[in-house]
Amino acid sequence: MVPVIVGLVVLAVGAVVVLARSRRRGLPRKVAIDPFTLSEPWRRHVAAAQATQRRYREIARTTPDGPLRDRLRQIDTQVERAVEECFDIARRGDDLDDALARFDTGALNRQLERAVDEPTRVSVQSQLASAARIRTTRDDANSRLRLLTTRMGELAAQATEVSVGTDTTDELGSGVGEVVTQLEALRLALSEVNGTNDPGRPAPSP
Repeated sequence: MVPVIVGLVVLAVGAVVVLARSRRRGLPRKVAIDPFTLSEPWRRHVAAAQATQRRYREIARTTPDGPLRDRLRQIDTQVERAVEECFDIARRGDDLDDALARFDTGALNRQLERAVDEPTRVSVQSQLASAARIRTTRDDANSRLRLLTTRMGELAAQATEVSVGTDTTDELGSGVGEVVTQLEALRLALSEVNGTNDPGRPAPSP
């Protein structure tokens, strides 16, 4: 009996160690999608994506049984993936806003005007350049995410046509897949900027 108990203890300890190592290595963990953990405009983008997902699922639910309904349900997995990618991008965008908040560009510009030696000027200019790059990246991500969530809404409207018998499921599936691919690419680009590459996600499809 004692060897059995010892064996169970060893297995339990081993499981804890594996879990800890997995977390350190950044293996994927399910994160609840909550737009209210984000600031604007990122909260609004995630909320829009979730609203589209709810609308799409209601359309699929009320579509009569048959091949079209089955196909809509298959496409729903991609819609869910799009919402997850949207949330990941929004979190990274929120991080960029936090980083920008740490730059007092007004004070830096005043310091640059008063600088009389070259090392100081170079240092301040470097900080201002960093802030400008972050701002550009942040604004680009905001614009692209807004367009992609709008595109998701358009695809939900197309799903309505499918629900009444218009078989455009191939075009709908391709459209949703394209949105997911663009979201993946944007998320990976932001991961490189933030230095938070996420090995738990696959690379974007070609």
